[in-house]
Amino acid sequence: MALRGPGAGGFTPAHSVAASNPCLNCGTNIQLAYCPECGQPELDSDPSLREFLHELAEELLHWDGKLARTLRLLIVRPGALTREYLAGRRVRYISPLRLYLACSVLFFSLEALAPRAMGVDRRGQPVERGVVQIGQSTEAELAVMRANAQHGNPVRRYFLSHLASALRTPAALQHATTASLPRSMFVLVPVFAALVALVYRDRRRRYPQHLAFVLHVHAALFLALTLLLATRFTTLPTPLALAMDFVIVVALGTYLVRATQVVYESSARQAFIRIAMASALYFAAFVAVVAMVFALTVLLY
Repeated sequence: MALRGPGAGGFTPAHSVAASNPCLNCGTNIQLAYCPECGQPELDSDPSLREFLHELAEELLHWDGKLARTLRLLIVRPGALTREYLAGRRVRYISPLRLYLACSVLFFSLEALAPRAMGVDRRGQPVERGVVQIGQSTEAELAVMRANAQHGNPVRRYFLSHLASALRTPAALQHATTASLPRSMFVLVPVFAALVALVYRDRRRRYPQHLAFVLHVHAALFLALTLLLATRFTTLPTPLALAMDFVIVVALGTYLVRATQVVYESSARQAFIRIAMASALYFAAFVAVVAMVFALTVLLY
C-alpha cells in the first residue's frame, strides 16, 4: 500500500520509516485527516480540554450534524429513515442500534429524574404508579401468604416464602423490578422484529431488515414516551394533562401505521391490520417478560 507524497515517483510507502506524520495507533504515515491503514483520525496525543470535550461530544452526541439529521427524518417522515438505511444510504445517519440506544438512554435518564407519578392502591393508600405497581400488604395478608407457603409443591412454597418477605418493603421491590425494564426492552426488540417478519413473511425480506425497522420504531416510541414525561414536570390541570397524553398516544399509533405502510409498501388498511397483529403479540410477550422479571426479582430479593 502506498500514499502520494514527496518520495520517488510521487509516492511514499505507507509504513515509511521516515514518516513525517505517523499515525499514533499503527505508525502509518498520514497524508490526510485519517490513517489509511487503521482508520484512526489524526489527533494530538496530549489533547487540550477543549479538544477532549469536542471529541466526547462528537462520539456520544454526534454534534457533527448526524444526530439532528437523523432525528428530523425519523420524526417528520415515518418510515423514511428505514427506507434510506435499506437503500444503502447510511453514512449520513446514525445507525439504527445507536439511535435506539440514544433515545432509550434519554428516556430512562429523564424518567429517573422526573417527579414520581403517584396513585392509590385498592385500599386508598398512596402508591407510586408505573408499569409495575405494588401496594402495601397488611400483616394479616402476609400471615396468610406465609401460611400458604407451608403447603403445596416445593417451588410454590419457595416462591411464596420469598414473596411474603419481599412484600414487606413494596416500594423497594417495585424499584428493583422496574430497574430491570431497560434491559428487558432491549431483549424484546428482536422478538418484535421476529413478529413483524412473521406478519410480513410474504415480503421475503431478511431478518436484519425487519430489525432495522423495529429499532427505528422503538426510537420513535422512546421519544414519544419522553414527551409523556413532560406532564410530570408541569402543573397542568388533570384534564389537560390527560388530553395531552391521549394526543401523544394517538399520534404514536398513527406514526407506527404510516411507518409500516412506507417501509413495507402496504395499503393503510393492510399496514394497520398486520402491525396491530404484531403489536398485540408483542404486548403479550412484554407482559410475560415483566412477570418473569418480577418473579426473578422476588427470588433474588
